[in-house]
Amino acid sequence: MYPHLYPLAILAASAAATPVFDQKLLGPAYPAPSNLAAAAVRAAAANVSAALDRALGSGQSPFGNFTAKATSLSLTAVSALDDAAAPIFDFHYTGAGLNTSAGSTAKVTADSVYRIGSVSKLFTVYSFLLNGGAKYWDRPVTDFIPELRRAAALPGAGNAVDRVQWQDVTVGALASQLSGIGRDYNNADMASMGFPWQEAGLPPLSPDEIPTCAGNTSQPPCSRKEYFEGFIKRHPVLPPYTAPVYSNAAYRILSYVVEAITGSSYDAVLARDVLQPLGLKQTSTSSPRGSGVGVIPPGDSGWGRPLGDEVSSTGGLYSSSHDLATFGRALLTGKKLGALATRRWMKPLSHTASASAAVGAPWEITRTRSRVTGGYAVDLYTKSGSDGQYNSLLILMPDFQVAVALLAAGPHAGPVLEAAVETALQALLPVLDTASQSQACQAFCGRYAPADAAANSSLVLAVDDKGPGLLVTQWISRGADVRGAAQAYADATDGGVIESIRLYPTGLRAPGEAAFRAILQTLPVGYDASVPRIMDPGVHQWSAVDQLMYGEVAVDDFVFRLDGQGRAVAVEPRVLRQTFEKVGGSN
Repeated sequence: MYPHLYPLAILAASAAATPVFDQKLLGPAYPAPSNLAAAAVRAAAANVSAALDRALGSGQSPFGNFTAKATSLSLTAVSALDDAAAPIFDFHYTGAGLNTSAGSTAKVTADSVYRIGSVSKLFTVYSFLLNGGAKYWDRPVTDFIPELRRAAALPGAGNAVDRVQWQDVTVGALASQLSGIGRDYNNADMASMGFPWQEAGLPPLSPDEIPTCAGNTSQPPCSRKEYFEGFIKRHPVLPPYTAPVYSNAAYRILSYVVEAITGSSYDAVLARDVLQPLGLKQTSTSSPRGSGVGVIPPGDSGWGRPLGDEVSSTGGLYSSSHDLATFGRALLTGKKLGALATRRWMKPLSHTASASAAVGAPWEITRTRSRVTGGYAVDLYTKSGSDGQYNSLLILMPDFQVAVALLAAGPHAGPVLEAAVETALQALLPVLDTASQSQACQAFCGRYAPADAAANSSLVLAVDDKGPGLLVTQWISRGADVRGAAQAYADATDGGVIESIRLYPTGLRAPGEAAFRAILQTLPVGYDASVPRIMDPGVHQWSAVDQLMYGEVAVDDFVFRLDGQGRAVAVEPRVLRQTFEKVGGSN
């Protein structure tokens, strides 16, 4: 065996794992696709539009039923790599009976305005981060909110069962739903909503136990003074940083932190730092003036209900699907915030009790697959919202650089939105996967070899349906079959069977260069998929990357040289100290 192949053989042995899990790094399988106005994507969008038209017209879908024709829907999807003015998907349905006498539009479009509920929380964190929020992340909220500083010094404040330990609640805990504080002050207090307490067996309350403000359908919003006087009496739910518990109160308090940091009102900060720079003309903290703009369902929709200081938390913002998709595109590209800060923000900060759900700040992260059956793990960074007859959802797909905004308004906005989400994602995800694979192959697949034919070295890359990434179908170095040599070592050390070697993008780029890493997908000796495991070796792939070196260069380190169109003209498996020029087309 050639000495320079020895580390690769060790890598094969160390990478032995079960195929149940993706043997790859978290992240994209291929570079994100562009030019998504291609025929396949257009066809998928047309199929989704037809399916949604049928569901909304009939009130029936595979994902649930609802009152036919009563709910309006807007769905806009954009690519961060394509023209911002050209969405890859744009669907709008005008529900029956819109309240035009109250100023509703008669026809829903991408610029029609809905209430977006708790999607507003994304704007709050974004405003916070744009104003140096990262440096305040681990500071206690008592540094910024004098009412809570005083509450922490009250008699009995040290009783952790009865009172929130505010000195332990950090600003980051508020933003990531890890504060352990209650969900709301009074928004869902039955005592203020005419609830039949006697029939439910609840005890009578004295007048001072019944809230006088809330911001719900029966009571006006609380002033800051009223809010803190009441909320500090609420019992904690969990100690800080125990587990995520959804809290609107945390975000109302976070908006006060933003005001303390900036010295400006929340509304002013939002307009100055977010809405104006990003050109979000249909997004506001109050209902739009004039008629023909809003989507206002019949009945008590909640359209004009004032929320006071709850705008930043329970969801007082108004927006359109065009604006929300534009906002999502700005987040994906790191506009204003910057790429590093955006990557740091778009990460999970806590698990939930579900294996497919995690929580960020305030991301609701869903782990799914690139295809309904099969595919590879894809994380969707989402934020949902609801308020009255309005439901909303913003979805970011970092692996594909796509943002999807969905807005619904009507008596069955929740079921309609759920049906729309599933219909759209189940159609779009596999098409985006196919597009990224196809474009990656056009750019990177083919045969590579050193200019000196006497070197007797070559590398052939392709794609297949058995796994993601760029498949190494042939790798010869100085006359030796690299995979064969690695397998021989694995056989000698019970390292398992190397099923494939695949290259994945790292996101590291320089002018004319793109870095990839090689992952060896290996099946352990004697592995039996029918035997249940708790500690599965397949989950440790992330720890094997860049592990083994030869002369201080990692054996899995690859760099492609690109032309002006982003297509590979050469590749350097850096451990071999050779540059392989592309000599064949895509496979």
